[in-house]
Formats: sequence, C-alpha cells, structure tokens
Amino acid sequence: MSLMVGVFAFANVGRAAELAPNGFPAPVSQPLASIITRAAKAYGVDPNLIAAMAFRESAFNSSAVSSRGAQGIMQLMPRTAKALGVKDAFDAEESVFGGTKYLKSLLDRFHGNVDVALAAYNAGPELVAKVGPAATQEAVDYVAAIKSYYQNALRSQS
Repeated sequence: MSLMVGVFAFANVGRAAELAPNGFPAPVSQPLASIITRAAKAYGVDPNLIAAMAFRESAFNSSAVSSRGAQGIMQLMPRTAKALGVKDAFDAEESVFGGTKYLKSLLDRFHGNVDVALAAYNAGPELVAKVGPAATQEAVDYVAAIKSYYQNALRSQS
C-alpha cells in the first residue's frame, strides 16, 4: 500500500515492512532494531518511518533530553508520555512503543496524512489541526528531514 503525500510516497504506511538498519545516517543497533520492528508490527507503521523519526528526534540516544524537556529516543514530553502509559521515557522499548502509539493515533486522527501527522508529532496536534502542517518552521523542517531519512532507508534496501 502506498500513501501519497504531496509528491512523496510513504510506501509502507499501514503495514510493517522490513527495517533498513543501515539506511540511516547512523546504523540502528540490533537491540533497537528489534524494538522498532516489534512496535511497527504492533501498530501497523513502517519501521523505517519510526526509525527516521527516532534518528531525527534523538540520533537513537535513549538518554536524550531536549531543551524543552522531551525525553528518550522518541523525545516524548513527560505529559504525553504519561498519557501514553510510558512510565520511563528513557527506556528504549517504552519510548519507541509510546512514540509509535502516538504516531499511529496521529495518523488515525489526520486520516493517514503522514505530513500532517509528523508535523503534529513535532508541533502538537491542536496547533497543526488549526493551521496545518506548516504550523511552525521547525515542523516544516522536521517533516522534510524525516522524509529524507525515510527515502534514504528505502533506497538502501534496493
């Protein structure tokens, strides 16, 4: 199944595909690849999209903390993490499963529009619902970076 967003195709959104662990600027470790693959299967999201987000969010660093207080591999804000049932955002498995669950909820909310869901993950769903995926320049840059990482991961599989 291919979902077209603008001129960009997210080839495997809605189904779990094979992760390209060496398709990112830094390789995905085997333990993290296993977690991403399991989360992808659990929520029906392409593991390369999850990994692209994880790289952009934290460079696969489970102890990352942003200047705004987002935590872990998927950079969940404490309130969001709590709402998702994540007890320890610094635990790689909890972070990836929580972040993937959140992404899936955004994909559902925005009718599968990946650009909008990614922008909402970055800038917040309420703001993006009001003003669209170009809600902030940071969100625009975030979506572009994830698309680039995702495309490179898919290319590495051919």
